[in-house]
Amino acid sequence: MDNKMLIIQHQLLDDYTIQRAELNHHDILLELFLEAATWLRSNGIRQWGHFLDGYGRDDVMTSIQGGSAFVIKKEGIVIGTVTILLEPEAWDRHIWQGERLDDSIFIHRLALCRSHSGQGLGKAILSWIERGLQFPEHKKYIKLDCVGDNGKLNDYYIANGFQYAGSTDGHSKYQKELHGKH
Repeated sequence: MDNKMLIIQHQLLDDYTIQRAELNHHDILLELFLEAATWLRSNGIRQWGHFLDGYGRDDVMTSIQGGSAFVIKKEGIVIGTVTILLEPEAWDRHIWQGERLDDSIFIHRLALCRSHSGQGLGKAILSWIERGLQFPEHKKYIKLDCVGDNGKLNDYYIANGFQYAGSTDGHSKYQKELHGKH
């Protein structure tokens, strides 16, 4: 587990908390991703289709075991997840090719139960990453990516303070200066 990323605040919103995912959360997280991927596909968005094709299980388990997966709970029930990496994965190195990456953290797989979407939780999670976690001093940026043809999500990241940083292989790249605790 990566102890360089410390949780300094577990409270997300009034009834919502966030904590590191545990091994027993694996199947619940897969259900969240399947629900999200099904909804995305029904809306003509091709993001996360690999979950519908039976892939992604190992990535989820690796993030849980590595301490980079987090669960969002309401009254003790898991309703969302996000993965936060201190070091780039192969995907990040591909998407951000040629850019400095050692000064960044990487957000992946932010998903919420559909029944909890539209309540400001995504924005709260993105804000919590800065105020609720403590990172090593040299981490200065938050980086993330999404499929380029998901206009609503691209607009969402801009509305939440991320700057568009170009695209690679049909994926939009976004980054934001990290103002959290170091």
